[in-house]
Amino acid sequence: MQFRRQSSEPVQVNMTPLIDVVFLLLIFFMVTTSFPDQQLNLQLPTASSSEPRETQRDSIFNLALFADGRIQLDDQEISDADALKEYLQTLLEEHTDPAILIRAEQEAPHQRLVMALDIARQLGIQQLRIATRPPH
Repeated sequence: MQFRRQSSEPVQVNMTPLIDVVFLLLIFFMVTTSFPDQQLNLQLPTASSSEPRETQRDSIFNLALFADGRIQLDDQEISDADALKEYLQTLLEEHTDPAILIRAEQEAPHQRLVMALDIARQLGIQQLRIATRPPH
């Protein structure tokens, strides 16, 4: 007696449910992810005549002077005065009238603030502000 061999169907994996699950996981992670706020945590000095900041301009740059002597210009770490001058020079080439908001900590060396103001004046930057916080 001769038995006929049954033809076996090729094994297939249905990818549709897997794609659905991966897509739902992707949406879940995109919705639940929170991005850290990248504001600087500086202890600004107080001033009784401080005013709230005006509307945001598109070419305003934050120069942070830390108590330990570090300098940071818009998330870019600056090593010394020459590097700050070069960086501000490139900003002047890209933007016609940049504004700089200087945020110096209370304990920041006074020389760093004077140096930043001096470099800005040498380059002809007119829009300079020093950030303070109102008294409590």
